[in-house]
Amino acid sequence: MENQNGNVVMFPKWKARLEKAGLQALKEKRFQDAVDSLQPLLEYDVANDDVITGLLMSWIEIGEFEEAEDLCRQQMKVSLDENYYHYLHMYITILFQRNRYREIVDLLDEVFESEDIPHQSRTQLWQMYEVSRKLLEDYHEEHGKKLQSDFFEALEQNDLHRQWRSLEQLKKQSVEYYMDSFRDLPIDETVHPIIKTSMIEWFRDSKVSEKVRVVKFGQSIEIIPSELNQFQSDYMIKQIQMRLGDMEQSNPTMYDMVNHMLHSFCYVRYPIFPDEQEVPRIVEALKQLGYGYLQLSYEPDVTIDGVEKYKEEIELCEQHYTIIVGES
Repeated sequence: MENQNGNVVMFPKWKARLEKAGLQALKEKRFQDAVDSLQPLLEYDVANDDVITGLLMSWIEIGEFEEAEDLCRQQMKVSLDENYYHYLHMYITILFQRNRYREIVDLLDEVFESEDIPHQSRTQLWQMYEVSRKLLEDYHEEHGKKLQSDFFEALEQNDLHRQWRSLEQLKKQSVEYYMDSFRDLPIDETVHPIIKTSMIEWFRDSKVSEKVRVVKFGQSIEIIPSELNQFQSDYMIKQIQMRLGDMEQSNPTMYDMVNHMLHSFCYVRYPIFPDEQEVPRIVEALKQLGYGYLQLSYEPDVTIDGVEKYKEEIELCEQHYTIIVGES
């Protein structure tokens, strides 16, 4: 049977029979039978809230989470008041079944902040929020311990790629639970400079406010990580990029290449920044390397001494950065 718009419609008796059979199957926990009866009602756009809820419950029970999740999202968009919170509750149940605790916590943070929730719904949602937050913390703690163990095992084996991968995962968590284990590593001369950089970034992003000593390339400095700049925005690096401005205009390909070398060089050295005396030597070294790699003629500035040392350091840093970071 078709309606006046040409769409196939469901006869009322067929609708009533499917609805009765589906809800009875749900009551008897015959979930696949319930899906077989209730899903056509959804497809014909004649499903009421009881049918939709029954279909959602059946899908969840047989593990068809993708379908249930999609339908919940659709219903949350069109439902108002109590029905909205009913579907929100079911949506969170689906996320919970799939161990997606971070999504639950983030979603409910937003809901609690932006919506006027009825008291009963707020109580239920708050209970789900607290359970999810605790499970998320437990997961991070367990996962973090494994990552920490992997890192120190890789440190003993001098496996730089594994150190890097473990540390990049650890950086997604606050360092406060791991500070005792990592505090002294920045002064350990057996730890690779790039690994130290990643560690210092972790301290910085976790707002560590205590003094930390760092030893790199024969230099020893004391820093407060929370006060560090992102290295790309440091004044001296901007100075170097400005002095390469002509290259950016005349040969963008070369500029991109030397800018990447500058990035690698500064990343490996971080948090030790170039000083005023180093800037012209670094600029000249980058120019010589850029023109040399592209096999273009260049007249070096012979008035600047110590350039060869920086060329070697820049190339070495580029190689290490590509090997460890580029292939992580």
